[in-house]
Amino acid sequence: MTIETHNWASFAHQEFHKIVREENFPIVNQVDARVQNFKLQFFKETAKFVGDFKSLANEAVASLAKYKALELEIERLLKAVVSQDILSVVHNASVVDTSVLQTKLERTKERFENCIIKKETEYAKL
Repeated sequence: MTIETHNWASFAHQEFHKIVREENFPIVNQVDARVQNFKLQFFKETAKFVGDFKSLANEAVASLAKYKALELEIERLLKAVVSQDILSVVHNASVVDTSVLQTKLERTKERFENCIIKKETEYAKL
């Protein structure tokens, strides 16, 4: 910071300039240095925040992909269990007795629930 004194001819103006330069310039320069340091720290923290945010976003995308894969696996297992039980019922010709069907349905339901619990446990470990 500079103050032009070429138009300041009087002794009072020159003395005023000397006082300002000697007493205020160091303070102004110190404040300016602090502002520059603050800006630098702010930009460093901003860059770190952006990096952390990107990392968290990538983790969320990966987690979502794993979750969707587990959903597809559960759906595939459900279809396989249901298909297997339907084939078992058809091959055994036990369609006449509804209690047998009810029992098989309950077992199928339990097996499916166990599969879901197993997959959810696997997902929780990820």
